[in-house]
Amino acid sequence: MGDRMMRAGLIALLLAAPAAANPKAEVMAATNAFMAALNKGDANAAEAMTHPQLVIQILRFPPEGGSKYSVLTRQALFDNFRNAPPRVFDERIVKSKILVTRDYAHVWAPYTLDIDGKRIHCGVDSFGWSKIDGKWLLTTFGWTADPKGCPPK
Repeated sequence: MGDRMMRAGLIALLLAAPAAANPKAEVMAATNAFMAALNKGDANAAEAMTHPQLVIQILRFPPEGGSKYSVLTRQALFDNFRNAPPRVFDERIVKSKILVTRDYAHVWAPYTLDIDGKRIHCGVDSFGWSKIDGKWLLTTFGWTADPKGCPPK
């Protein structure tokens, strides 16, 4: 009888325990929330999901060839969104690969960008997330921008 009660108690504990966290799902949810804020033009919401020392790198591939590397400050990135004219901004992640080790994660995500219904470019978004004080914050953000070879709308 004691053995049976112990098993029942262990089963009850296992059933009552909170579900194990799924870091990949948490990181993808954070990525989707960040992109949703940008697509809505809500720079304040997007900025709130980032670390104050966010590092932003861009590699553009101009139509004439070559590449152009640039770095943006966090302030400049979100000011660009705040100061943009009214528009329909639609950046869509095509698929993603998520890597997580403890409280550090990376999302590699091909994307397309349409503004006011016109395909502007495509590329790869690179999101670096760090879990700080229990919250996933974007600590590095980069992307490529290529006007050629994009999938059709």
